[in-house]
Amino acid sequence: MVEYVGRQEPPHRVNRPRRRSWPAATVLGTPAAVSDERLFQHSVVSPLRYPGAKRQLVPIMELIVRANVPRPKLIVEPFCGGASMTLRLLGTGQVPHGILADFDPLVAAFWKTAAFDSEWLIEALGQESVTVDRWDWWRELTPTHRRDKALKCIFLNRTTFSGILHGRAGPIGGRSQLSAYKIDCRFGLDGLVRRIRGVADLAASGRLIDVWEADWKTSLERTKSRFPMLSSRETLVYVDPPYVDKAEWLYPWAFAARDHRKLATYLRTEAKFAWLLSYDDHQDIRDLYLPEEKFSVLHVSQRYTAAGSERRSTKDELLVTNLETIPESDTYRELSRSS
Repeated sequence: MVEYVGRQEPPHRVNRPRRRSWPAATVLGTPAAVSDERLFQHSVVSPLRYPGAKRQLVPIMELIVRANVPRPKLIVEPFCGGASMTLRLLGTGQVPHGILADFDPLVAAFWKTAAFDSEWLIEALGQESVTVDRWDWWRELTPTHRRDKALKCIFLNRTTFSGILHGRAGPIGGRSQLSAYKIDCRFGLDGLVRRIRGVADLAASGRLIDVWEADWKTSLERTKSRFPMLSSRETLVYVDPPYVDKAEWLYPWAFAARDHRKLATYLRTEAKFAWLLSYDDHQDIRDLYLPEEKFSVLHVSQRYTAAGSERRSTKDELLVTNLETIPESDTYRELSRSS
């Protein structure tokens, strides 16, 4: 493998055909079947590891979506990150069509490339040397092309502590690589290729119809303007904004208090669609959403194990939604204003 330290352009320039996004009218049709239905039954379906990943919340949200009639025809995820929710609902056929969006240019480029340019990405990924030197090279590079942004995203995501793309997080295993967990421990190529091809399959079948690089408000306004043929109950928006605790360390564009208020105000006064929102259980978020009687606020406690540890901890999260039917479940409890 040739080292490229000091060069300003990535080495991968393989020309391969890529698909185009689907037109908006696609949402009125029935998508084709996917070739690997079992992939989307797994608890891990995303190629990306992401801070605040929703792997354990997805079955709960899926339960709520199934309980409401009519089912949505389109799901839009404007803070898509690892996109576990949308991939699951599209892959299992709970929702026929979906759009991913993210303000982070690396994340948006990755999903666009995985969906519509997957064979290039898979070939380029297979050429990567997973070393600390290579990690430094990608960390310092500022790519300008979509393909190179996508490759930087997946490489750093799979080799950086907790999958964090920006900021202070270092390579898995540290610079000395003396840890039992080395830099390549999350870089299993066979599994990554299968998941990337699963994303491409969703796009080829007409299920994943587009990927946008846009902030949340632009994404939601674009949704309203591009899909006037859908009723308010036929569009579901899954909103997973930066969390309150540790947000500045986890995300390149953390929300300040005013940003959380702006989002809450938009959902309360301007949203013309069904929506489902997930947050960490924080008093500021309770104060924003609990006074609204037309919203349901659900408390969820999850048990999880931190990487490299055998200790299990509890993580409390909130699900907020304007969906009308909330099925009974022992996996959550509904909060009242007195809570």
